[in-house]
Amino acid sequence: MYEFDEKYILRGITNLLKEKGYADPKVNAEKGRVETDFITAGNTRTKVEASVRKIGRRENEVTLVITTERDIKKVGWKPVRILGKEQYDRFFEEVEMQIYRELAKPEVKELR
Repeated sequence: MYEFDEKYILRGITNLLKEKGYADPKVNAEKGRVETDFITAGNTRTKVEASVRKIGRRENEVTLVITTERDIKKVGWKPVRILGKEQYDRFFEEVEMQIYRELAKPEVKELR
């Protein structure tokens, strides 16, 4: 749960994912979603989906889904669980720090 504007949350998540090696996260600001394609490392691949939902006047809820699959011979890609609560907590802490970085950046205004 964050008390920041949705655009800063989406920017923070997007930039954090880029830092973590997810090339070109797809942002849908209208739906409040950020998605990545799978990245593969060895016989494991991972993708991230995050959504932001307004739940109050100033509060936004962030839902994070990290999908990890392992390539099993003769079976194909099967889901595996590799992240625990601590890793998710750390991810959300990193998102919050990234949001503060986004807030510190000056707004770029378009000239008309």
